[in-house]
Amino acid sequence: MKDREFAQALSIKELELKAREMGVPFRSDQFDVTRNIRVVPPFREAEVDKFFAHFERVATTLKWPKDIWTMTLQCVFIGKAQEVYSALSLEDAADYDKVKQAVLRIYSLVPEAYRQKFRNYQKPEALTYVEYVREKEMLFDRWLNSQEVTTFPALRDLMVLEDFKNCLPQSVATHVSEHKDLTPARAAVLADEYVLTHKRVPSVAKFPQYVTGLKVS
Repeated sequence: MKDREFAQALSIKELELKAREMGVPFRSDQFDVTRNIRVVPPFREAEVDKFFAHFERVATTLKWPKDIWTMTLQCVFIGKAQEVYSALSLEDAADYDKVKQAVLRIYSLVPEAYRQKFRNYQKPEALTYVEYVREKEMLFDRWLNSQEVTTFPALRDLMVLEDFKNCLPQSVATHVSEHKDLTPARAAVLADEYVLTHKRVPSVAKFPQYVTGLKVS
């Protein structure tokens, strides 16, 4: 525990020095990072999405100013999260939402991954059905949060879009999925355009009597 606290204090000192070098104000006089870091949940690479949910609940409950959230995160990151954080520009490293997305991306926790987790999650033998349903609800909520779905129309679009893509040929579905901010209507247009563009035209070899539209007698 003392080793962890020492490492965290060292990280805070490094941040302070970097901030001073860049002329960025460091708010250690207004927010005691060293004291508050004790209630930050440990970062585990196998439970990245759970970590952010827990961290945000703690930070919101304790009313921490959001501009210090990333400073606190930097003290607990390990592994790939620490690497991706260090690779961010100073401006992006100070933006909690950008840091969160960068870390989730490096662990492949993007909307499609959340969707697959929800759809493919099967009941472990050790869980009761009540616990299983609770896990499914949590996975569904994470999928919705990753897509920023907060209204019924947005939920309807998400479900219709998923069902629509499931009925498409693989190549068409892949093409549609490459586009962002999709609605079912937009996805349908993209699918029609793709099919029209890739529609097979009979080759001349199959119909030698037809060349450039003229029948050869």
